[in-house]
Amino acid sequence: MNENLVQALADTLQSSTKNVDVFLALEALASTATAEAAEAIVTFLRSAPANQRPLARNALLELADRAPALLVNATLDEDDKVADAAKQALLIRPSNDALPLYLRMAKSKSVDEACSGFMYLGRISSPEARAPLFKALGHRSAAVREYAATALHGHADEHWIADLLEAIRTLRREEADKKKDFGEVINTLCSAVVQKSTRANLDLLIEGLGDADARVRRTCVSALGRLGDAAAVVPLIETFEHPRRGMPLELRRELVKVLGELGDARAIAPLLRAGVTIAAPALGPLKAQEAVPELMAALEQARTPRDASDLAEVLAQLQGPGELQWPRAGLHSASLQVRRAAALQLARTAPEAAAEPLRGMLPQLSSGDAVSVAAALVSMGCAEGFDGFARALADDPHHWNASAVAHACQKLRGPQVQALLLSLLPGIRNEYVHNVCAALAAQGADVLPALIGAAQAATDGLRYRYVVALSEFRASQGAALLAPLLVRRNPLRDAAIRSLTVTPSAEASAALAAALPLAESPADARLITETLAKAATREAIPDLLRALPADGATEAILEALGRLGGPATVPALVGQLSHSNARRRQGAALALGQIADPAAGAPLVSLLLKELHLEVAQAALQAWLAVGAEADGQLDGLGVPGTRAFLLASVRQLHRAREAPSARD
Repeated sequence: MNENLVQALADTLQSSTKNVDVFLALEALASTATAEAAEAIVTFLRSAPANQRPLARNALLELADRAPALLVNATLDEDDKVADAAKQALLIRPSNDALPLYLRMAKSKSVDEACSGFMYLGRISSPEARAPLFKALGHRSAAVREYAATALHGHADEHWIADLLEAIRTLRREEADKKKDFGEVINTLCSAVVQKSTRANLDLLIEGLGDADARVRRTCVSALGRLGDAAAVVPLIETFEHPRRGMPLELRRELVKVLGELGDARAIAPLLRAGVTIAAPALGPLKAQEAVPELMAALEQARTPRDASDLAEVLAQLQGPGELQWPRAGLHSASLQVRRAAALQLARTAPEAAAEPLRGMLPQLSSGDAVSVAAALVSMGCAEGFDGFARALADDPHHWNASAVAHACQKLRGPQVQALLLSLLPGIRNEYVHNVCAALAAQGADVLPALIGAAQAATDGLRYRYVVALSEFRASQGAALLAPLLVRRNPLRDAAIRSLTVTPSAEASAALAAALPLAESPADARLITETLAKAATREAIPDLLRALPADGATEAILEALGRLGGPATVPALVGQLSHSNARRRQGAALALGQIADPAAGAPLVSLLLKELHLEVAQAALQAWLAVGAEADGQLDGLGVPGTRAFLLASVRQLHRAREAPSARD
């Protein structure tokens, strides 16, 4: 690096009075990534007035990216301003070179500072972080232990598994001895073992099945399940059948789940010997057809809806051919609960065979159980399903059935479904309104006319429900109905805006452009234009360009043009660089940086040579570098130290030097 250039930049920095020149000098110095440049920036921080010190932030971040070691010593500077600024840069841009800072923070007597230190140790890859992180698991503060455990989770690989298991054992012993709760720390370490284990750890994990600590055993079971190695099947079965040191319920459940995930038929017989109630979660994945009779018997005896649902779900995975297999065999059961589960399963696989059984059992079911049967009938086009819904809603003091009906209707379509949902919306309890709104949104644009009409007719006390429903619509086909709601102080305007802005589409752009001439006031026009910019796709670019000269929604338009635009939009954006409004110039520069068309290079340089507004200059500089910082003659012969042209030429030179190695790679 040319020492004369660094010195010239340092001298320019000290003599500059305008914020833009100070910013450019700092940017150029940071790009050199030399000790001399770092010292010049530190010197500036010591003497700069308070309003200029923030200008060094980007330069410090640049050093933290390119030469973090240069900032580590600055974090010990006697001047608090320097030390704090250097520290903040290294925290924003974590790196292995900043390890001494993070270790110093981790040793702090302040719990908050120590927590931050361990957090940053978790964000770097240095192997030197391992020892202090494990040591921190014994810290006096539970919060510090949690941060250290999280950092260990990020660092760990298969070489750390033995140490992690030992740390779990140690923490569990400390919990028992000192009557403390380290549950969160232990959970994090267990998760690390499960996620970071590889087949290289297979023997260690199998050995852990006989560990004295039940949590270690469960963690090893989970890790073996994730690995999916068939070599673990027999040891897992042995652990299940001959538990060592007792069998806690959580461990038993994990063993059942993992044996199911491994999918080895050798596990079926041992699981069935334990009973289908225990083994049920594994029987479905194992396709244990021989378990169907016992599962049906257990379903008959199920005491709670949750138990019945779980058993029915297992049976649903065991569908077999013929009348003697589930679910057809279940239709002949004496238990109404079994017949209901079987018919609902059959409705998904053979609806023509399920319709009659579902019709027959509907009158026999309680109002709550009838909802799912009614929904199945409606999905098959059977009118009796709506009768079932009506009966469920008639017997519904707490609105549980109404919530269930609304949830079921999310998968149903048709005018009757839409009418039913609209009838539920005004009266259902507040906690279930979202279910109805989600179901209405799922109906698509077909329900919008009726929903908008009902919303406009609703009282002020109920209209918010319709606003929520409209806000959740994501159907681009409904844009033509929503866009007109943005004018004339319509009470549904906010809902329409939320719906349109989260579903950018050509339909939304066209509908909003068509609504713009209907605006009765500048405020309406601004609102429609802002919404158009947020919902715009490339088809809306001509409309955005036409709206750009006006004073309304300029920032939103420029953001949209940067996101969507291409070479065709560059001339209009370049024209904004000479506007008297600084926000327009800044927005245009940001957009040009996103488009990165070389044609914008010369206008950006012209702006940078005379711009006095700092935020505009920052945006323009980033845009100029993004388009390639090509020479255009404006800097030739003007690169005299102390001038703006010299600073720009230096930034360009250093930027190209920095990009050259990556280009060669």
